[in-house]
Amino acid sequence: MVKLRLKRMGRKRRPFYRIVAMTDNQPRNGRALQELGTYDPVHARFDVNEEAAITWLNDGAQMTPTVHDLFHNKGVLARWRGFEGSDNEAALKKDKPKRRKKLGATVAAPATET
Repeated sequence: MVKLRLKRMGRKRRPFYRIVAMTDNQPRNGRALQELGTYDPVHARFDVNEEAAITWLNDGAQMTPTVHDLFHNKGVLARWRGFEGSDNEAALKKDKPKRRKKLGATVAAPATET
C-alpha cells in the first residue's frame, strides 16, 4: 500500500521534512516513489504540489495523521473532495453557534467584572 508520509531531513535539533509517497514497508528515510513537498516545523513553512498529491489520493494512497492535518490546514483535502468553489466549502467554514456562544461567554464575563 502507498502512503503519503514525512521523510526526515535536516540535522540534529533542526528537523526538516519532505512529504513523499512511498510504500508502507519502506523505512522512514527509504526510497520514495515521488516527493510531493516540504514541511519545516521550525519556521512553520509548508509547500506541496497539490496536483500530484491529489493524483496519489485518487489512486488510493493513504495519509499518515500528520500529513492529513497538514493537508487539511492547507486546503488540499477540500480540493480533493471537491468542496472548493462550491456551497459545501462555505458550509465547512461556517461559524458554529455553540463555539461562538462559548467564546462569547468567556469574553463577556471578564468585561462585566471591570
